[in-house]
Amino acid sequence: MDITLTINGGEDTVFLINGRLFEGGDIAYGENEVVYVTVLPLSALLLPYTVKMVGGSIKSNHELVKCYSLEPGRFYVKFFPRFSYVYCVPSVERVETRDIAEKFFKAVSEKKTDEARECLTRELSDSIDDRSLLSFFDGFKDIVVMERGLYYLIDKNDRGVLFNFLVKNTVIDNIVEV
Repeated sequence: MDITLTINGGEDTVFLINGRLFEGGDIAYGENEVVYVTVLPLSALLLPYTVKMVGGSIKSNHELVKCYSLEPGRFYVKFFPRFSYVYCVPSVERVETRDIAEKFFKAVSEKKTDEARECLTRELSDSIDDRSLLSFFDGFKDIVVMERGLYYLIDKNDRGVLFNFLVKNTVIDNIVEV
């Protein structure tokens, strides 16, 4: 059975996948096939590194990559930058996001209700109390941006649950599990 890997290293990153240049997106490989992914940042501040994967499982450099199962046979691979002066993944606090759903997830995860409410329409914010707001992402540890409002929320077992974040005037108007 083939598996699909969605490769994402953010902007300004290209990859070598088993020696072939790749700009990111979906690739298909055999379930037991070894895949070597070399992350090539296009910034002089960042260092390249290589990750060995087999069947959606990370075999090296665990601190620099996360692999999430989105559905049977489909995995999302998230690569983190490797800084030349730190040699590790940057802390979550230093990672800036431009996406409203990611910003909302981060605020709720850090229990910052005021920041979380700024990401919602007034109507949605007024319809939910702080306790319900803070418990919304219970059981989820990360969010993966897909396309057109679709996101996978990643649970503690690294499994993805698909959600649609409906945005109205740059803020979230509704969140629906797909």
